[in-house]
Amino acid sequence: MAAEATIGEFLIGILPRLRSDTRLPSWPPDCFGLCLALLKRTGAYAQLLRDWPPGPSQGDALKAWTDKVHDLGEKWRRFLRSGGSLDDLDGEWLIVCQSFPVPLGEARDRRTLCEALMKLAAAADEACEGVGAPKNQAAGEYGTLTDVGSALLRESGTLCTTIDQSRLRVLPRMHTPQNGLTERSLSHYLSLCDASEVTPHWLSYPFLENESINLLLIPWPFEVLVNQFRETADAAAGLPEDFGFFTFTHDPESRPEDLTECVEGLHAEAMRKLGRIDGVVLPELSITDEQFRALRKSLPQECFLVAGVGDRETAGHRGMNEVWLSFPPLADVVQKKHHPWKLDESQVIQYGLGGVLSPYREWWEYVDCTDRHLNFISISEDLVVCALVCEDLARPDPVANIVRTVGPNLVIALLMDGPQTKERWAARYATVLADDPGCSVLSLTSLGMAQLSRPETGPSRPRVVALWKDRFKGAVEIELPEGNDAIAVSLSIRYDEEFTADGRGDGGNAAFPILSGIHPISAAAGSKKR
Repeated sequence: MAAEATIGEFLIGILPRLRSDTRLPSWPPDCFGLCLALLKRTGAYAQLLRDWPPGPSQGDALKAWTDKVHDLGEKWRRFLRSGGSLDDLDGEWLIVCQSFPVPLGEARDRRTLCEALMKLAAAADEACEGVGAPKNQAAGEYGTLTDVGSALLRESGTLCTTIDQSRLRVLPRMHTPQNGLTERSLSHYLSLCDASEVTPHWLSYPFLENESINLLLIPWPFEVLVNQFRETADAAAGLPEDFGFFTFTHDPESRPEDLTECVEGLHAEAMRKLGRIDGVVLPELSITDEQFRALRKSLPQECFLVAGVGDRETAGHRGMNEVWLSFPPLADVVQKKHHPWKLDESQVIQYGLGGVLSPYREWWEYVDCTDRHLNFISISEDLVVCALVCEDLARPDPVANIVRTVGPNLVIALLMDGPQTKERWAARYATVLADDPGCSVLSLTSLGMAQLSRPETGPSRPRVVALWKDRFKGAVEIELPEGNDAIAVSLSIRYDEEFTADGRGDGGNAAFPILSGIHPISAAAGSKKR
């Protein structure tokens, strides 16, 4: 039987230089990654918190703990700006180094070691308040962290400088779970991500200057035809008879200028009603790359664009199903869907596709799911946006776990799905993210796809094209009234205090977008008034 790994072997496996250089990592995310990884690997944090806080029982021990690590975090930031070295945590780090020979299985029983690890991780977390935020909105004492952190996130997708991303990543965090107990419960500003096939990208720019967000939701296309779903015969060669591949093709009669004119009219009417539109959102597979570029040119630069972009397969290449995100002046980013859609018998019948796809076969979407990335867009000091495509909302791997770890404030899920009613799958998975870690979730499907859907039981409600869920209230169905072509929604920012499991509050700085307005938009109405 192989000997159990030791604490030293585990930490050296993450940071090889510890083999010969055992100095405390001076960059807070590196220290955080090492210490939290050990606490997570051994489960020691759960045992430690069973008898918390540390120190003498008399007096307010919890306040003493939180004040101490908060002061250490501020001091660490000052040393980063001045270029000095922090020696206040040398004693805790020495305890860790002296524990190198200890087997991993015994770590949780070493109270002094566990307290040292928790103190190091908490101080590093406190030092990183504001990391990942747009530079000019995280000024003053956070300058060094935001400047260096932004460069690290942009270049390597991690805040670490000495820990390779193939071992672990440290990313900013926007929400701390307030339910349950995992290692994600132990930090406000940093998140530990295990090594993954998905490469996270973090972009930041002070795009939002208000305490609200106005979004224009356009459930395009307004009609989806059965014959836009087709078997991909060449790709199915050699497959068992029970399986096949399908592809979705855009309407060949739809011209980029048709969509552009429609969106321009909807945007103008939404601006007339609300005075400001911060972003336009279109569903999964709603437009082509050519249409996206035309839309981007037609919209004002201060309006971001999130849209599902697709194309059918070409000779030797699978089809495309991606979300494109445009947040000027940042460069546009492309994110592939991570899971192909599987159409089974019930779905073929639900969408009336039996004339083109046999309901007695399982049909897989013929798209490229390689080169996996996940984009986080920091649009203000307190708000981060993330977009997912359909199944990516439902499947824990490979991206949903990263989303839960970071806790972006707003998750936009682009779907090619039926009506977004409360009882369907999107509402269930949106609730999961809203409960833990506290994301607000908006799902959007096309009117054409919702109208194609015929549920086996219950009435069809094809004009429920979007759904909203946040931490504070139940799911809200967003219905497109007859005679309207889009919906403008207003999101107000609510601030609340979150606490880590070791008792540290964030001062009420956790931001939650809350649905505060729903406005039907008609392009025809706008043109009449103009």
